[in-house]
Amino acid sequence: MNDQTRKFSIGRDRTCDIPVADESVSGRHAELTFLDGGKLLLTDCNSTNGTRLLLSDGREQRIRHEFVSPMDRVKLGGVVLSIKDLLEALRLKYPQFGSQFPGAERPPAEPPVQGRQLVRCVCGLIKPAGKPCPGCGR
Repeated sequence: MNDQTRKFSIGRDRTCDIPVADESVSGRHAELTFLDGGKLLLTDCNSTNGTRLLLSDGREQRIRHEFVSPMDRVKLGGVVLSIKDLLEALRLKYPQFGSQFPGAERPPAEPPVQGRQLVRCVCGLIKPAGKPCPGCGR
């Protein structure tokens, strides 16, 4: 990987760059790659329940590799997240990269996600609201 390209893993496994505590998300579900010129590429890592781009007309498009923007929303298994939230999670976890996460602004403390709430635990794991964190137990 060169200086202009960075890959970040997303999945249920705690070792992922962005861990998501939901059983519908595969251990290593997807990767978000930063390419030259500020482009973002989302790649499904042969996940069990798939990665889908949510289109503006309400349809879902299953993807293998797709360019995305901070304004897009994606569905990883049964979890819907905005690219902006993923960028914010990376910005918080890797502050040394600073402005390399375009569009990363602080999201609401508890963003609504398809009829349920997900929150970011103090340890960085994204988990269902009101449930103990599988990462740190809080």
